[in-house]
Amino acid sequence: MTVSPAAPEGLAPIFAALYGAPEEAVAWMTDLLVAAWTAASEEGEVLGAAGLRPSPAHGAELVGGALFGPHDQAVATALALAARQEGHPVYAFADGGLLSAPALEAAGYREVAAYRLLAGPTPEATVDLPPGLTLRPLAEVRDVATRLDALATYEDRIGHHAVLPQAAADDAGGFDPHLSLIALDAEGRAAGICRAAPEEGYARIDAPGVRRDLRAGPLRAALLLGVCGLARARGLEHVSVESWGDTPEELAADLALGLGVEIENPIYAAG
Repeated sequence: MTVSPAAPEGLAPIFAALYGAPEEAVAWMTDLLVAAWTAASEEGEVLGAAGLRPSPAHGAELVGGALFGPHDQAVATALALAARQEGHPVYAFADGGLLSAPALEAAGYREVAAYRLLAGPTPEATVDLPPGLTLRPLAEVRDVATRLDALATYEDRIGHHAVLPQAAADDAGGFDPHLSLIALDAEGRAAGICRAAPEEGYARIDAPGVRRDLRAGPLRAALLLGVCGLARARGLEHVSVESWGDTPEELAADLALGLGVEIENPIYAAG
């Protein structure tokens, strides 16, 4: 097996096979890559491909991986090692298939965080806001720059990426701006955000993003519970909460609300 540098723009067909999706559905991913590699057998058969997607605070995310086959673990390890040898921080989601935890560990990566999906009955608790902060429905804050500043509170968390302007649109990600809350400080600056979307019988919620200087206080809980209150008013009796790179303390707080972990995908990092 050989691993060779590759042009990111040529990886769409391989990524389509990796993710079981049409090429046009993965083109956005390959367009963002700043480095890429392919793995091939001695006979020239493509065994996998991977590339680096920039992350604001954590170097880059390794995406792609090994095609299913008898040597997929060795292929995934070789691709992960090639990315690590770039010399910059890199992380990857251990999804059990394309880039498994054993394959990443064999390439010298270690577990540092996780993606989680929590779910349960819609919490009914409330919490007081810190002085000087207000919560407003996202629909009422029309300034795009303020919305982007709020969304940027996620950027230092591993698993998140730079916020693009289109993320500030009302319908971005299927989220409902009337079911979502933004926190503003006394000067009107963005302090945090929590977005939600109504699904069939439940609310799909992104774990709150909170400005670094306010993370030690109750703002995160106020945002999440405020959105849960809006969900209850809609008759949504259950919620799911997705998080990337949350701290053990934040996980404990969510579990204390009666939510349970349904999916956990470890994040491994190197460099």
